[in-house]
Amino acid sequence: KIIMPTKKQLVIIGGGPAGVAAANAADTNSTAVTLISNAPLGGRAGWHSLLPSKVLLTASDLLHHAGVETPVYANLVSEIERVADRYHATMQSDLEARGVRIVTGSARFAGSHTVEVQPAEGEAQTLNFDMALVATGSGPIFPPGLKPDGKRIWAPRLVKHRNDLPAHMILVGGGVTGTEFVYALSSLGVRVTWLVDEFGVLPPFSRDITNHLVAVLLARGVELVEGVPVAELQSTGSGVAATLKDGRTFTADEAFIAIGRRPDVANLNLEAAGFAAGLRELAVDAYARTAVPHIYAAGDVTGAPLVVNKAWAQAWTGARHATGVQTPPLRPATYVEAVYTHPQVAQVGLTAERAAAEGRSVNVQRVEAREALKSLLVNDEAGFVTLVSDPETGRVLGGSAVGGHAADVLAPIALAIGLEATVSDLAAIFPAHPTLSELPFAVARR
Repeated sequence: KIIMPTKKQLVIIGGGPAGVAAANAADTNSTAVTLISNAPLGGRAGWHSLLPSKVLLTASDLLHHAGVETPVYANLVSEIERVADRYHATMQSDLEARGVRIVTGSARFAGSHTVEVQPAEGEAQTLNFDMALVATGSGPIFPPGLKPDGKRIWAPRLVKHRNDLPAHMILVGGGVTGTEFVYALSSLGVRVTWLVDEFGVLPPFSRDITNHLVAVLLARGVELVEGVPVAELQSTGSGVAATLKDGRTFTADEAFIAIGRRPDVANLNLEAAGFAAGLRELAVDAYARTAVPHIYAAGDVTGAPLVVNKAWAQAWTGARHATGVQTPPLRPATYVEAVYTHPQVAQVGLTAERAAAEGRSVNVQRVEAREALKSLLVNDEAGFVTLVSDPETGRVLGGSAVGGHAADVLAPIALAIGLEATVSDLAAIFPAHPTLSELPFAVARR
């Protein structure tokens, strides 16, 4: 009689992009994988924030590039639902084909190797695990006095619950989400008053690319009020009023709040699993392991930057490592951070500003987008690409870009960072012409 070894158990908590990516990366031949999600697969990113916003941004890009007629907003809401449904169905079928068990409910740790799952209805069940991966994402921040009501005061998760857009909207928040919605709403015909606190527009990004984007948005009619946080938003019956902490008041038909997100760990009962009390996020090592070595984490729950490519990298690395597959360590310096406006802005690795703040000497090279014929062909020649490198070794350390498809343009620079390539290595490559992909190689020859 042959006795087959019992598979180890991997429990993944969270059905958003990181959780689904982890389930797909895990070795299901050696490990039984259970994915626990308290919402349809795709999570808040798929149903309430990232995917809905990208539908609106895609519509905005079509308006910009093709000059098509401004779509009826209700049709965009229908498109959000259509894309989300397809996204969910694809993830569901892929996971089922891999033999991943999907459990619906809210999970909390009951011990170092035990998790309790409470469904919306019925009794809770207890699951034992050998390894776990936490991918519970992040939730929006709404301070007192700045909370959406779904009537005149909105937030990203509510965009699919409305049928039209107002003539004038106040938008609160200068981060990536706020900036993208300023672009999308203004492109869709809304007059936007943009209220940004003392940290400014896109604080983590280089000022050269941020200033370029802001100038474009202001030229399109966006009103920017920067430097003082909003103290309170109130519905006035006929509109909304935003009061700044210095007493100034701004009015509009409606308001939109996008002031940030924080890791969602509050309901996990982390102490029961062996974590220190009071954690607000889960720090991870180069293999996505937390302070409790058999528990991994991926995505927004690990803190900034809150970008899906980082989440996928951690999920892929963590799930493979947890299930015994040899895998390279994480390379945080290769995470491209992007803002999907037009023009796009993006950066990867070390920026010149960060290097200066650290007292580090770097070389900075720059090429204008108009030097690529493709930029002229698509009437998008106003941007540029920069390359940051070590002056002694020539190693590529980072880069930034502004212009059409800036995030795509930085992919070769991200690869160069990951491979520890030099500026000379990039300079020797000549991609197809005419393409925007010429720019990251052209900047190396400056």
